Amino acid sequence: MCKEFVTAYEFVKVDEHKSHLLITVTDLVKLEAAMTDPVATEWDKKNNCNDTVYKIELVE
Repeated sequence: MCKEFVTAYEFVKVDEHKSHLLITVTDLVKLEAAMTDPVATEWDKKNNCNDTVYKIELVE
């Protein structure tokens, strides 16, 4: 899933009801399209999933 715009990911399970997914995204427009797709939004509703997205940039 999402191989065309995700180059790396790390999944961290906090507990039975919470997890964190860290991903390296190459195309934010495609990420938005995938997250707002009707199949994805229906899955989120059915599973009581709330996505919070942060954009992090490297400080050099």
